[in-house]
Amino acid sequence: MTAKRTWVVGTDIGGTFTDIIGVNLETGEQRLGKVASTPPTYFDGVINGLERAGIKGEEVLSFRHGATVSTNAILERKGVKTALITTEGFRDVLGGGRAERISAFELDWDPPELIIPRRNVLTIRERVSPYGEVVTPLSEPEVRRSARAIRKRGIESVAVVYIDSFMNPIHELRTREILHEEVPGLDVTLSHEVLPQMLEFERTCTTVLNAYISPILKNYLGGLSRRLKQDWNYSGSILVTTSNGGVIGMDEAVKFPAKTFHSSPVSGAVGMAGYIGSLAGFENVIAFETGGTTNNVSIIYKGKPAITHEWKILWNVPCCLPSVDTIYIGAGGGSIGWVDKGGMLNVGPQSMGAVPGPACYGAGGTEPTNTDTQIVLGRIDPDYYLGGEIKVDGALSHKALKEKIGDHYGWDAPTSAANMYMMAMTNLMMAMRMQTVTRGWDPRDFAIVPYGGGGALYACDLAREIGVSKVIVPPLPGYASAFGAIRVDVKHEFTTPLHKIEDEIDYKQLNKDFDKLVRRAVQTLKKEGMKTEQISTERYVDVKYFSQARFFTVAVDDTAITSLEAITAHFMAAMQAAYGYTLPPGYAPVELVNLRVIARGELAKPNLPEITRKTTLAQASKPSRKVWFKDAGFVDTAIYERGRLPIGINFNGPAIVEQPDTTTVMPPRTHCSVDKFGNLIITVDR
Repeated sequence: MTAKRTWVVGTDIGGTFTDIIGVNLETGEQRLGKVASTPPTYFDGVINGLERAGIKGEEVLSFRHGATVSTNAILERKGVKTALITTEGFRDVLGGGRAERISAFELDWDPPELIIPRRNVLTIRERVSPYGEVVTPLSEPEVRRSARAIRKRGIESVAVVYIDSFMNPIHELRTREILHEEVPGLDVTLSHEVLPQMLEFERTCTTVLNAYISPILKNYLGGLSRRLKQDWNYSGSILVTTSNGGVIGMDEAVKFPAKTFHSSPVSGAVGMAGYIGSLAGFENVIAFETGGTTNNVSIIYKGKPAITHEWKILWNVPCCLPSVDTIYIGAGGGSIGWVDKGGMLNVGPQSMGAVPGPACYGAGGTEPTNTDTQIVLGRIDPDYYLGGEIKVDGALSHKALKEKIGDHYGWDAPTSAANMYMMAMTNLMMAMRMQTVTRGWDPRDFAIVPYGGGGALYACDLAREIGVSKVIVPPLPGYASAFGAIRVDVKHEFTTPLHKIEDEIDYKQLNKDFDKLVRRAVQTLKKEGMKTEQISTERYVDVKYFSQARFFTVAVDDTAITSLEAITAHFMAAMQAAYGYTLPPGYAPVELVNLRVIARGELAKPNLPEITRKTTLAQASKPSRKVWFKDAGFVDTAIYERGRLPIGINFNGPAIVEQPDTTTVMPPRTHCSVDKFGNLIITVDR
């Protein structure tokens, strides 16, 4: 008898832990599995986590996967050997970049090496005009000569980026045909398929990033699919999380792996933090994740994530695919405290990762990490690390902090830990202010939703520093990205270039092009198993002054566009908000740059169940201990077991709330209530 498929499973692979969460859509039952990550393939960690959760593959309706493999390959520069083929005369677009420096004050600073060395940038005689006419025909002999060089050099993947090819891709398409004739099996990425829009440097970088990791993600997802089938008896589809806050099918992820960059923290922000905020009555949320390696900050405003169409995954290497706007700081649990040549204390971005891990793991790591500071400061109980499943040694944390930091400054281990904590706090506070104040948002209008294994350790202190009065800790913050993956929808974005000023627009043709883009979007979602009633579409136009290089994205409704009056008004409002001015009427024509369609396929989503636990605060209490707090030092502090806290209870800080996947730190002058879903709603006094 065939097992009934009622479970939805989400996974998230971090630098330290692999998280698994399964939810039964019929009963609401949750099953969890948190195990050590298993680089370099990570397959074993996924299978181990599924076994720990006790879910059978034949019972699973949908499997959602956070693909951190692509991001790690870029950050660690471990992509495949890649070549770039571009238009003659544009060989140095990638190397030229934008006028940026990592540090404004290091006069001897040298820029990092390019992802593709100049010798592997090959040029071809061809040219298409900005309006799509063929100016110079493609030199096919040169393409074949480049193909032979590619084969001889052992190139595994090629990015093809011709100037203005997004207006007419004929030369890129023919180049791919020739490359496959000359080098069968070669992985080829075409810029007009990845990013069909203006700005050559940004389009080149995005296409190169896609090509650089395409074979890696293809091998990874192929291997994962085989392991799930062989070792877990799962034969259904795999949906992969993306940076725009949705999921896509495996075939689409393999073709466009750049869409999966930093997708795991994004799924946590959209699927978990935004959802938890709405349950608590907050539309505006600062999603704050602290994992083993990094800290990530995103914004949910009026229930929707802030989206960017350009972000940098490396210095001067932008990715211009749509993404939830996220800032990364190297201040995770495994981030290392160190003293630089000038005698300054630093935290991160270097991390001890899963192996050997923080000093307290006793696995060979001797460097002090943020996790070690939390143990020395009494905020984490070493006997209750991951609910007691992992044995850690607090004495090793004291030793690492004293020897690596304390001996340099003449501090003992607790003083070293306190100063290291404040340094990490400074970095995290800067990230939050960059996401709020520098973008024009008042942090006082937001609540903080911390997630990841370490977010709740810092959230209340950060809230006090930036003026936020509410912190909402979800029931399972350590599984937030995995849970978020099962609460987001299938989501695709499609773009077609236009580049017309108002006097040039043929509105009849414009509406036909929009309808064609919508049909393409719907067909893609149906190909991924979505039914008509599950599919919805949103239409946008990218607008700018003709003389501008950057555009604004403006929403339009489903009715036919007959003038630019409303579009121009929205564009002017966006200009005013971003720059504080608009140009006088008639000074510069308004240009429609791109037509854009976002298509969603609504998936079944589990909700947090209401909890009817009947306990008392005394039953949740554990033995108190001395805990360090900013401005208070070590204070005798109440300790509570979160799983025993009664629903509706109120209590005050200083307090520590412990659970297997995280620890919540409540400094003095904080007040907590537990809502009916088990969320901790913490009020932070100034």
